[in-house]
Amino acid sequence: MSLSGKKILIAISGGIAAYKIHFLIRDFVKKGAEVQVIMTPDAEHFVTKLSISTLSKNPVYSDFYSDNGTWNSHVEMALWADVMVVAPCTASTLSKMVHGLCDNLVIATYMSAKCPVFIAPAMDLDMYAHPSTTKNLELAESFGHHIIPAESGELASGLIGQGRMAEPETIAHSVGDFFDSETEKTFVGKTVLITAGPTYEAIDPVRFVGNHSSGKMGFAIAERLHELGATVILIAGPTALTTTKAINRIDVVSAEDMLHACTANFADSDITVMSAAVADYTPVEVAQQKIKKKEEHFSIELKKTTDILASL
Repeated sequence: MSLSGKKILIAISGGIAAYKIHFLIRDFVKKGAEVQVIMTPDAEHFVTKLSISTLSKNPVYSDFYSDNGTWNSHVEMALWADVMVVAPCTASTLSKMVHGLCDNLVIATYMSAKCPVFIAPAMDLDMYAHPSTTKNLELAESFGHHIIPAESGELASGLIGQGRMAEPETIAHSVGDFFDSETEKTFVGKTVLITAGPTYEAIDPVRFVGNHSSGKMGFAIAERLHELGATVILIAGPTALTTTKAINRIDVVSAEDMLHACTANFADSDITVMSAAVADYTPVEVAQQKIKKKEEHFSIELKKTTDILASL
């Protein structure tokens, strides 16, 4: 899921679920998106502009004019956005959206938007089940909007049922999946072999010769090529980084391990990306037990490792 460089406009309406929006904003920003937030006046009862602006790194607007008289152009914000996310979307805001009742900055911006719109409704159980809400959601969907259904669980009223806003990670995945579907799958049908991370060359069962490679570059390449449709084989040295389940990850430790894994998979690959920081030398002998600290000076004889790229 790549959101780097995407312009996301978040509209917050006045519901208790607004407190979750902090996590969604932080997630979008971490993924490289630009985030602009607007809110209804009632939303300010639940979240502060200070906390939202700190996380989004942009001013937050709830009215057409700032205190100094500057116009907060709903038109510019609507045209700026690649996508608009209304979360939480209360019954009142939903009704205004689908019936064109334009009485605040959020609705004016929504009605000026040319981008895809995502709606994450949030309200109490009976309100969500009411025929008017069902009809309004159907209307919104008929406009081409993306509905992220409310989830079931304990609600602010104490009732248990459907109505709580989808979790921030669910909303983020919905938006990310939309952008992924828009991406041209230029590597469909291609198998890509990628190496990443360091290798550790054992001295004894406890110690090793290694390096400071994090593996981040190789992992980022793997994720991006997967997004572009490639079948990815990732051979990873020791690292704490994680990957999606769709990537075929092979974990190795030493340069020799990586050599064997590369040799076994190279013939099936259309493209090979060698980004691992493979050790150039490895100990000639590996002690079977931890080496005791006895001698004043201690030397380790090293031998050159096999050049993996040259051997493929």
